[in-house]
Amino acid sequence: MKYKALYVITTTLCLSQQAVEAQQADTLRRHDLQAFTVNAAAPVVTMKTGKILLNIADSKIAVGGDALQVLTLAPGVIERGNGQYELYGKKVTVLVDGKDSRLSGDALKGWLSALPAGSIEKVELITNPSARYDAAGAAVINFITVKNKRYGLNGVLTAGIGMGRYGRHNGGLALNYRNEKLNVYGNYDYLYNKQYYDLCSDRYADNKTTIAQHSYETRIRYNHSFKGGIDFDVNKRSSTGIMFKGLLIYRDRVMDTRSEKEDALSVVATTGHLRVLNPAVNAWYKVNLDTMGRQLTVNADYFNYNKAWRDDYTTNYFETNNHTLQNPWLLRDNSPSDNTIQSLALDYSQPLWKGKLEAGIKTTATLTDNNVLWEQQTGKTWQTDSGKTNHFIYKENIHAGYLDYQRTMKQWELRAGLRAEQATMQGESVTLRQISKRSQFNIFPSFSLVYGQSGNHQYGFAYRKNIERFSFSIVNPFLTYVSQYFYYQGNPDIRPSIGHTFEVSYTYRNELYATLGYQHYAQVLTDVYRKDTGNVVISTFDNLKGASTASASLSWSKGLLGNKWQTTNAATLTYTRYAEINTAGAGMYASSANTFALPGGFSGELSANWYSPVKWATYRMKARYSVNAGISKSILHKAGRLTFNVTDIFNTFNAAYDVASFGVISTHVDKIESRFIKLVFSYKFGNQQVKAAVNRKTGIEKELRRIGG
Repeated sequence: MKYKALYVITTTLCLSQQAVEAQQADTLRRHDLQAFTVNAAAPVVTMKTGKILLNIADSKIAVGGDALQVLTLAPGVIERGNGQYELYGKKVTVLVDGKDSRLSGDALKGWLSALPAGSIEKVELITNPSARYDAAGAAVINFITVKNKRYGLNGVLTAGIGMGRYGRHNGGLALNYRNEKLNVYGNYDYLYNKQYYDLCSDRYADNKTTIAQHSYETRIRYNHSFKGGIDFDVNKRSSTGIMFKGLLIYRDRVMDTRSEKEDALSVVATTGHLRVLNPAVNAWYKVNLDTMGRQLTVNADYFNYNKAWRDDYTTNYFETNNHTLQNPWLLRDNSPSDNTIQSLALDYSQPLWKGKLEAGIKTTATLTDNNVLWEQQTGKTWQTDSGKTNHFIYKENIHAGYLDYQRTMKQWELRAGLRAEQATMQGESVTLRQISKRSQFNIFPSFSLVYGQSGNHQYGFAYRKNIERFSFSIVNPFLTYVSQYFYYQGNPDIRPSIGHTFEVSYTYRNELYATLGYQHYAQVLTDVYRKDTGNVVISTFDNLKGASTASASLSWSKGLLGNKWQTTNAATLTYTRYAEINTAGAGMYASSANTFALPGGFSGELSANWYSPVKWATYRMKARYSVNAGISKSILHKAGRLTFNVTDIFNTFNAAYDVASFGVISTHVDKIESRFIKLVFSYKFGNQQVKAAVNRKTGIEKELRRIGG
């Protein structure tokens, strides 16, 4: 079942390690007035107006996990349901190495769960993205994968085991060779994981009828991730490179769904197999046009997400005394999907009027092809179920250009940007012989101003207009069968949502960071439940007229006991109102994370998260919490490291919520397995000399997120 996590208050005690000194050419490419840098045992947390940096490489809790679990460690980050995330109450775009997966829902979560935490160096939480970023999302979460900076040949070997209700294991090898002009790198990681999903709901069909549904599912994942590439300095002014990376995912699942009402009982036995092949290629060229600071960067990207998905359903009907009413109903679906994104981007920068001007153009072509075939068995013959079968092709072309100017004037830092995007879209149902076409042009301004009164006080203001585009699975009108009482269905009439975000901020003595914010979205994208014929409920997406959110956040970080204990606290309170359904409510999220430098070469980490009850759109979420811990020790003359951690120690992290949507009333408790113990060994070998790496971004920055799953 889908669920929503919420707009909330955040109190985050999150840790940090040795300080990151000056920010190099980061993805914002801005000249900082002053960064909020915290020195402690581990990991690194750097806060400033508009941005937080997390050094995941040294997190004891993240070791042996994946990118999806890493998100639970990030201060202010929550899932608001079905693979949609928020940062301090703002809707976000999730990037990996500056590239947006454009995946959504289970596909995004599956993609992130296949990315090992050991391959992630740090995470950028960008609350005020500049015009250089695509207009999707009011904030950005960017995973930056490990890039070795050492001369010569070197590498890292990783191996781990773990246990939840079932066993898990992982392993990986990363190799890198670097000299003055050439860098050749490659890595491979493998993760085996078996995990359970336990979903319960009670739906009140009318005053006399209650339908109780319980689904128990186990999923086995075999995740293979790989990356390889070459960077080459052509001469003193120019460099080029090519990178190939991808995922190969196999997933098997077994699920039983039991649906019961007063006079009848049904059990749906589901078995399924999924294979995802996800290759991606990036080629880039960067040249310094002169010695005055003019620079040109070209990125060409190719991304493919190919999915083979097959499920078999056997539905048995019983009376309440378990007497069989009829022969089993046999149903199966074969849902291949192929999604291709191609992008070309040119980015230019130069000094101007004692500041810096950035400009760029980008074109992106996307093609998704989903061919869903449903069949049901009649006698001994399989026949096509025309009510569920659908072949849907979606094409989208986006042409964008931007200008962005930044300047520091004594105690002031100004940044102003303008982005224009022209989008053309075509959806074609081959099955229904229907074609719909749309086009739209939008201007997206952004603005930020920071005033540094002194080394102790900074004040900031930021505004950004953004767009929330639907995922490609949402626009496809096909049905997904769960039981005879419940389906998922896409909406071909869905429209993107336009949002406006305002924020004021204050920083005090590199310890305290506070914000006040306001967001408004028109045609807000929301998942809703609607009644169909009989007792059937369909979960789908729709545009509600509008939603507004007011927020306040507070972050505080401090090193204690001579920096042997590092703690960071953050708090966000939001109040959200949906006009069309007249729903409003406040929420609260609290998290605590601490790192400790312990005697004998040990280091430890302890974190906790708590979510308050909240009302969000058609959902009323109930409270939940989790506690995580990890300990690590350097061995083998500091070349090796042994780490032990436990996530969700008390096994309390679940989603309990009520739904009230267009006459559908239901209660839900969804438990996705979250308690794991893991033991991981890593060993570094080769040359330890460090060369400063060139930090660059690739071209696709939002397109991949919207491939639905």
